[in-house]
Amino acid sequence: MSMTDRGMPSRFESDGAPPEELFSRIRAAVAATPSSTTSTRSRIAVAVAVVPFVAAAVLLLASQLVYDRPAVRIAFGTPLTSRLCIVALMLAALTLGATFVAIGRGGRGLGHGVAALLLAVALVAPIYAALTMVRPLEAGPAAALADVSPWGLRCLVIASAVGALVLVIFTAALRRSVPVASRARAAAIGTAAGAWAGLTVFVFCPDSQPRHLFVGHVLPIVAFTILGLALIPRVLRP
Repeated sequence: MSMTDRGMPSRFESDGAPPEELFSRIRAAVAATPSSTTSTRSRIAVAVAVVPFVAAAVLLLASQLVYDRPAVRIAFGTPLTSRLCIVALMLAALTLGATFVAIGRGGRGLGHGVAALLLAVALVAPIYAALTMVRPLEAGPAAALADVSPWGLRCLVIASAVGALVLVIFTAALRRSVPVASRARAAAIGTAAGAWAGLTVFVFCPDSQPRHLFVGHVLPIVAFTILGLALIPRVLRP
């Protein structure tokens, strides 16, 4: 028989019932908190479906504004070699992998662990740089025809537009659904947004100058990783 059963109060027992005012405040807080009518899984599915069209739309709009016609790397005469196809496929796989790690959810509704998130943050930009800068794809006269800036400022603007839109879309998909490791998740979302930006300018731009590639193609991935880490953790927390 416990001490409470013998008539003696337990040290863990409350002296009285919680005041009705506390229940009133809790009920008011719950009522004032809007509940989402769309599940996180549905928002993620919509985001993954929308993002490629957003990147393509920015690519086509930029081509129309700059060249008065739709233009991509091969439209400027860049040879469609097997190496170009392989690099493009590897960059697409890198982008999809970063996206999967950043916003993917497991079978029990949990996202990827901190180790996977930090690994994506650490590796995406170096892998992109290795694929595009170590042995740049030769553009020949294509870069001159495209009137490419040696510092990649035009690509920087295009990458910034794509990255910003993707960052907003992915953040909205995971809004108020990351109770733990929100900073690591935010950085990974920024990395994924930067990867989409890098893939877009790779398709758009035929230049092969290291300075151009670093500023216009690689730097946005790093920049959006930092922006994600700095701006969106609070939005992700419940």
